[in-house]
Amino acid sequence: MEKKIDLCSTEMNEVVKEVREMRMKISEECGHDLYRLLAHYQEVGERLRKTGKYKFHDSESPSEKPTSKDEAAD
Repeated sequence: MEKKIDLCSTEMNEVVKEVREMRMKISEECGHDLYRLLAHYQEVGERLRKTGKYKFHDSESPSEKPTSKDEAAD
């Protein structure tokens, strides 16, 4: 039998609160700079990927993705 998670429970609210606090802390550490945040999360992702402990979905390589210029030409 699959255990259902009550998304409105006090326990879940505490988890969501903790996640939001951590995200805010990371954002503050990056000076709320979007590019620094992106670099931080990419670095964390690479470290996690190297551990082999987690599975990642690899989308198209950056060279295969259309750029905004390519999209505008369509």
